[in-house]
Amino acid sequence: MSFASGFNAFKKWSGSAIAAILDQPNRSAPGLASYTRFRLPTKYNYRRPEFLELDKEATLASADHEIRPVMRPKQCLALDAGYAETINAGKTKKINEDQSYFCTFYLNVPEEFWIDELDTTKYSIPCAYFAIFDGHAGTGAGLMASECLHAHLKEKLTSISHMLILDQEEFTKQHLKHGLILNINSEKLIIGALQETFVEFDEKIKSEKLDYFIDGGCTALVALFILGKLFVANAGDCRAVIYKDFDPIEMSNDHSPDSERQRIQQVAYLRPNLLSDEFTRLQFQHRPRKKDIGTKQLYRDRHMNGWGLKVIDRNDLKPQLISGEGKRSRLMDTIGVTRGFGDHDIEYLYLPGLKIRPFMLPDPEVKVYELSSKEFNENDVLVMGSDGLWEQFKNLDVVEVLKEKFFQQPASEPRRYIVAAQALVDEARGTLGERGWRTRNGNPASYDDISVFVIPLGNHMNLRKYITEEKHVPLHLREDSFVKKYVNRTEVQVHTAKSLSNELNSNQEITLPSQNENGTKTEKDTDASDKDVN
Repeated sequence: MSFASGFNAFKKWSGSAIAAILDQPNRSAPGLASYTRFRLPTKYNYRRPEFLELDKEATLASADHEIRPVMRPKQCLALDAGYAETINAGKTKKINEDQSYFCTFYLNVPEEFWIDELDTTKYSIPCAYFAIFDGHAGTGAGLMASECLHAHLKEKLTSISHMLILDQEEFTKQHLKHGLILNINSEKLIIGALQETFVEFDEKIKSEKLDYFIDGGCTALVALFILGKLFVANAGDCRAVIYKDFDPIEMSNDHSPDSERQRIQQVAYLRPNLLSDEFTRLQFQHRPRKKDIGTKQLYRDRHMNGWGLKVIDRNDLKPQLISGEGKRSRLMDTIGVTRGFGDHDIEYLYLPGLKIRPFMLPDPEVKVYELSSKEFNENDVLVMGSDGLWEQFKNLDVVEVLKEKFFQQPASEPRRYIVAAQALVDEARGTLGERGWRTRNGNPASYDDISVFVIPLGNHMNLRKYITEEKHVPLHLREDSFVKKYVNRTEVQVHTAKSLSNELNSNQEITLPSQNENGTKTEKDTDASDKDVN
């Protein structure tokens, strides 16, 4: 064993030992609650996405690091979307740190904002939500995001739903009459709702960690179909790309220490205490050594897109805040992503107490794509993937796989998008041989977890047919309600108080559909036709 490899092994062992010591319960203060991961209950138990419908045997098979089977749903998802995933090659024992979720729902405008009771459709806004969460250092944050983020977003959108149904003229009249900023519309309201949801949800994870064990962190990629538009919110290095006529249109940017270098260096400039005098915020073309003191080396700082020359001094010998470039770049030699959820306790391994989180953000970048004004064919899709896919594929590489699979499948076959998702995962994973996992051309394949959605864009026009929950109808307009309005142009006939009293006093049992907090029917109220759809 070389000196370098032996030293690295010692560093890894010593870091693990220190972490284990720090995680031990607080025995010096008996009677006090010790908030360590050994004492807190787990918030969410590990599982694979429910829409895969895996039984116990299939779940065990999905965790095989040697075979790495590609798992896919039995049925098409909302919008006839396809999905596939596979586990990593062994970096996390029996655990796939990716999590995915999809759902459809209505945004029900509160009744106090209803004006036209003859046309109730516009007061229920159909939405489709798809998300991928790429976890690291544990599954807790990713599991919580897959379980809860959509509900937080729905709540946030519902709070502005009465503004979303207005045309721009009426919106300006009602909400922008006073003030100086007039360039506000429904698109910007939805962008704001996504941004608020991400930041507030990260705070939710932070507060929940006081009572539950929620380990690690995760990147987050969300696609929201609403009001004839596609909104993609991204925090991290998952990626979404539209393929229109097989031409790629990027809908997200990867957030790595390299891509966010100037922002991170600016934080270090404004708050130098965060570096604890252990790191330099400057980035050098190569790490300076003692022999370089007094010489000029290429460097860049927070205000520089380009490079300059600096005379090296002793302060420049410290480890760099950001090292490497591209996907190999690292923040404090520790983590390769700079945005996402969780990671509130992450520290520099060799100096406990030196927090990395202040340089990271949950804030998403949101991009919008107009759907309603464009025509789509059956091959126009949105591809969402965790970084395990994009490690092996450039955006143009995906085109070849899509062409191959789409041209083999009839345009009327909805499962063609599942086939395409499986093919993308297959290609990125490769096959296991004597030299490890290799792609078809012999290059190293992805050893990471891989998750992929392939979503046809043309089906957004029929979004309502994919929503199984009932749209909200006020009590007095329901077919099964006591009060009914019979509309015949100008005449409205309403049950009298007497007829209501007679119905209430009758022996007939009346049951209204119960609803949960989200407005969807509960399991006991779901009829047989709903179960067939699900």
